Amino acid sequence: MKLAIVLPLAAALAVAGCTYKTTKVQPVAQAPAPAPTVVVTPPPPAPAVVAAPSPQQVMVTYALPAGFPGAEQSAIGYCRTHYGSSGAALVSDDHAGHAMFSCVS
Repeated sequence: MKLAIVLPLAAALAVAGCTYKTTKVQPVAQAPAPAPTVVVTPPPPAPAVVAAPSPQQVMVTYALPAGFPGAEQSAIGYCRTHYGSSGAALVSDDHAGHAMFSCVS
C-alpha cells in the first residue's frame, strides 16, 4: 500500500522537477542617433553704396538688423576713395536699411 502511494508521488515529483520555464532577458538594441543637421547660413550681403544727389554725400543700403556698422565702414571707404575725405558723418537713417552719410575731412 505504501508503494502504491510513494510510486505515483515519486513519478509526479520527477516530472515536475524536469519541466521548468526560463525567460532570458536580452538587451534592447538602440537605434543609432541621427546624423547632426548642418545649417549653412550665407553671409549678409555687402552694403550697397550710391552717391547721393548732394555733393560729397553717400547713400548706403544695408541688411537689417545688424548691418549698420558695415554700412558706416562702407561710407567711410567710399568717401576716402572718391572725395579724399577722412571719414563720414551720419545725416539720416530710416532704420529700414537706408542711411545717408556726408563725407567729412
